Amino acid sequence: MERVPSCCAAAADGEAVSELKGCAMARMESTVTIARPVEEVFGFFLAIDENAPKTDPGAGSVVKTPEGPTGPGTTFRFRQQTLGKMRETTTRFTAVEPNRKIEFEAEIGPMRPNGDLTFEQTDGGTRVTFRGDSNPVGPLKLLNPLFNRKGQQVRGQRLARIKTVLEASAP
Repeated sequence: MERVPSCCAAAADGEAVSELKGCAMARMESTVTIARPVEEVFGFFLAIDENAPKTDPGAGSVVKTPEGPTGPGTTFRFRQQTLGKMRETTTRFTAVEPNRKIEFEAEIGPMRPNGDLTFEQTDGGTRVTFRGDSNPVGPLKLLNPLFNRKGQQVRGQRLARIKTVLEASAP
């Protein structure tokens, strides 16, 4: 049986937020090394509108606005099938440093996640690190540590699928 950290149990029981300070600060982080050059890996993430269906089995459609090069302010609207329902989510890039970093914020149901992806060239390819916070709104804020834990698991799975796709397309 998996043990829930006491601070998360306190959140579920509605105890004072001040008692949750240490636990609520937990963030998501996942890292993968992809055996491809940093320019190719970074470009894959910039073209999320074209590449999401290759790595996300539930991806229905992705619309990018505005058209043209992806940069700060570019927004992606996703339609995904989740648990038998069509769900719409939005991700907006807030900062882009070519071949180094992408910062973003999103709206996913009652979540307002934000985070960044960093890209580092290594001897074995490109190290991609995701760091973020789920930022639930309203009373769900108390469950932030649980949402972050699940979000980290989901992001780790996505990074693994991206690695598989990029390495399979290697010449």
